[in-house]
Order: sequence, then structure tokens, then C-alpha cells
Amino acid sequence: MTSSPPIPAQMRAVVLDDYRPDVEAAIAGLAVASMPVPRPDPGEVLVRMEAAPVNQSDLLFLQGLYGVRKSLPAVPGWEGAGTVVASGGGWFARSMHGRRVACSGQSDAGGTWAEYFVAPAQQCVPLHRDVDFELGANSVVNPLTALGLLEMIRQGKHRAALQNAAVSQVGLMMTRLCRDAGIPLINVVRREEQARILREQNEPHVLDSSAAGYDEALRSLAHELRATIAFDAVAGEMTGRLLDALPAGGSAVVYGALSNEKCRELDPIGLIFAGKRVEAFYLGEWIKRKSFVSTLRIVRRSQALIAAGTLRTSVARRIPLSGLREGLLNYVRNLSEGKAILLLR
Repeated sequence: MTSSPPIPAQMRAVVLDDYRPDVEAAIAGLAVASMPVPRPDPGEVLVRMEAAPVNQSDLLFLQGLYGVRKSLPAVPGWEGAGTVVASGGGWFARSMHGRRVACSGQSDAGGTWAEYFVAPAQQCVPLHRDVDFELGANSVVNPLTALGLLEMIRQGKHRAALQNAAVSQVGLMMTRLCRDAGIPLINVVRREEQARILREQNEPHVLDSSAAGYDEALRSLAHELRATIAFDAVAGEMTGRLLDALPAGGSAVVYGALSNEKCRELDPIGLIFAGKRVEAFYLGEWIKRKSFVSTLRIVRRSQALIAAGTLRTSVARRIPLSGLREGLLNYVRNLSEGKAILLLR
């Protein structure tokens, strides 16, 4: 193994001792512990981590609700950014040594919520010169999700689309991507102050789901624009309400579960006689269907769009390891305030 000193024998890492369905209970069970710095195998690299985001997928993982489970105790975290300080061998892994990278992985062995993380070299992407560690830490899950949803619009030849959770990070990325692509996008939020944020950004189609007459207004606008695909980050009753608004043949694509509720209010008449469908988008499966070259091209495009501001993440809360539990609890109690990131140095 090639290495670049100094690499300590021990590191600090966030440790989950048990899956708990209640997210606040899961956070309360987290601890910052000392553990050995992992060693990369051939084709892998060791990343000295600087920052890692707190995504919805991370919260679902803590609750045991995500599609991937790890053997316990486990280190959470699916993505982050740092510097490659060692490799386990192999030309590609060696070529990454010393580079600032965005990294990701879903192995059982570790997670990005730690001072060091072993990642497959092919899942590390050098950071654009205009992308710092904070932006780089957020350059995989949300930006690639937004690009995947945009691909669904294009491949399905949809003339227009609609989305809820429109002021979430993915939602804001979608507004910018669709604006640049000339695709009309209906943006659904749940409070008037959120609607004002989008209107101040000159988004023309903004609806507040808490307002009187929302469902009829959404249906009317979806038919007027011929929006035949809806992106649902909320689930619960919102899935059925989005699907009801779509014209015949429309699809509701569930990619999040912010409500922590099962999809419901699905009208069987629309499913049977109007050809409507409910689908799902899971980033991990979307990436698996891509070749390595295609994935690398997509991630490099993501980096360029982050540097340009189109896929930039706005961070509202920065949480040091010393204030882990308090910071995470404050974050989940105030999700609408914006993105949280763990500072690992």
C-alpha cells in the first residue's frame, strides 16, 4: 500500500449502535468513538475526510428504513469530500493519490461520517478547481438525483413536469435545470413563505399545497401545461394528489419519503382507465445501470454545474463532531431551514 504520512493509527468516527424507527431516538443513540483507520485494498483509496452531508437517505439509514443496512455497530454516511492520502494499489487508485475528491460508497465496512474513509477509486471524482470541500461533499446524492430526474423527463419526452418539496435542495436544483432546459416546471410547496422564495427567483408556476383550492389549481395548471410526470419527495397522501392532477397517461415518480408515511390516496379509476402509473427513482439503481464511463461523464458534468451554480447546495447548518447529537437534533427539528453538513476536521 502506498501512503503519504502522517496517517494516524486511530480516527474519530460517528457510530450507530442500533436502528431505531424514531429519528430523534436514532440520533440520540449515536456516539463519536475512536477506531482504527481503515486500510484500502487494491483498487481502493483512503480519503482524509473534510466534510460529509446529512441527506434524507442518511436519516432513513439511521432509522433502519433505507434500502441498504450495515452490520452493527456501523459508521453512517454515503458521500463526502476530502483528500486521497493512500491507495491500496492499482494504476487508477494510485493516480488519485494527493487529489481533492468527492467520494461515495455503500459498503458494510465504513461510512463517510468519519475522519478517514476507504472508497473504491472508481467512486472518487477529482473536485473542480472552483469547488471547495463543502460543495464537493454535496456533489453526489442530490446533484445526481436531480440529473436523473431530468433524464426521466427527457427520455419520456414529457413537455412539462411538476414537483413537490420544491424548496428542498433537489427541488431548487430541478428549478434551475428545467429553466436552463426550457422545460416548464410546476413547483409545489407547503407554505406561503416558501412560495415567495421561488417567486422571487422568477419561477412562474408556484403553488402552495396548504392554500384553499390547491388541488383544483394544480390539476388545471398540469393540464394546461401538459405536465405528464410528477416528482414526489414527500409520499403519504401527496402521491395520490399529484397523480390525480396529471393528465391521462401521467406518472408519479416517488424518490423521497419526507412524510415518513406510505403512499396513499391512489385513485384506482385513474390507474385502470386513464393509464396513470406510480414509479420510483432510486439513485443507487440508476447509477448501477450506467457504465463506468457514463457515470464518470455524469459526475464530471455535475461538478461543472456545481461550479456554475446550477447544482450548488446551500448549507444552512454546519455541525462539528464535538456537537454531533445536538446539531443533528436541531437539524431534523428544522428541516425547512436548509441543508446540514458534518465538519470532520
